[in-house]
Amino acid sequence: MSVQPHITAAIGAPRAINVKFPAGNQVGECGKPIQQRILLTEALESIFTIKSANTILQSPYRWRRFPIVEEPVFMGESNGPTHPEAMPIGPALDKLSEKITIYNQWLQEKIQGENKSQIPNQSYISGLSMQLERSKELLELIDSEALDQYREILNAIATLELRGQGRFV
Repeated sequence: MSVQPHITAAIGAPRAINVKFPAGNQVGECGKPIQQRILLTEALESIFTIKSANTILQSPYRWRRFPIVEEPVFMGESNGPTHPEAMPIGPALDKLSEKITIYNQWLQEKIQGENKSQIPNQSYISGLSMQLERSKELLELIDSEALDQYREILNAIATLELRGQGRFV
């Protein structure tokens, strides 16, 4: 299992599955056994789907976008996140994504309403449709690129800190 696909590709791992989770959380979020079971099952089943060497599969699951809602159940005490300043960024991106989704639904309803009117205003419909497409692109950017960049920044910082402590070479 890999969280850094460019490093995995550079060292030439014979077979790997890339998991879009921060370093140290490749098997899922702490205290979430259902999520962890699904990620591990997928990783182990990839043994049967990877046919050739130097293959890197991409896991469909993403950090903060895992489809199963599960309240964490912790067995022990936690010292909290390593970077409390960075941790609010993920939930903020989630909230922004939710707000854009609501806005997209509103735009779709406006377009449908205008199409059903007695005399539809085509320039208005065209303008709304164009903004809806832009909004969908923004949502895709937030759900993929922004979250991936956030995850990779946190991974790089965690790796640098481990190197600084002499715990990672």
